Amino acid sequence: MTRLWAVLLMLAAVAMLPLVTVARPSATPTPAPTPTPVADPQITKIVRQQFVAWQAGSINLKLYAPEVLPKLTQDKIDQTSHALEGLGPLIDTVYMGPFSAPDIPPEARGYIYQMRCSAGNVYLWMILDSDGKIATIFYKDKFDVETVERPGEPGASAGASPPPP
Repeated sequence: MTRLWAVLLMLAAVAMLPLVTVARPSATPTPAPTPTPVADPQITKIVRQQFVAWQAGSINLKLYAPEVLPKLTQDKIDQTSHALEGLGPLIDTVYMGPFSAPDIPPEARGYIYQMRCSAGNVYLWMILDSDGKIATIFYKDKFDVETVERPGEPGASAGASPPPP
């Protein structure tokens, strides 16, 4: 009988022990997504209109700042139009966000959009001056901020430039 009591006491003692659990490694927390920048509908409208105008080679020069006008030659417009028309019709625009640089006046605003077309995409970079006139517009096939040409830099183009071949 003592053996039975000993066995029962052992079973009771084992039952009373806390359960040992093997700790699983915790998952690395997923970082919070960066909020998507919110586009200004009026700026998006200007961007869409300008892109389609540049594709067609028909630019309304009244929308551009006076200091840009000498750089908007017909040859520049034709070259850019030819490069952009190969992308096909515009399907959508995606606002990538604002941009600024030390050489952009504080009252001017820079915008970056991805222009999605039926045969490819291109990035449109545009600066509006304090009067709402287009002070800079250019197109790049890649979203690389390291090689951005800015107004005031040597060799920078204040007019539109076609995407690289």
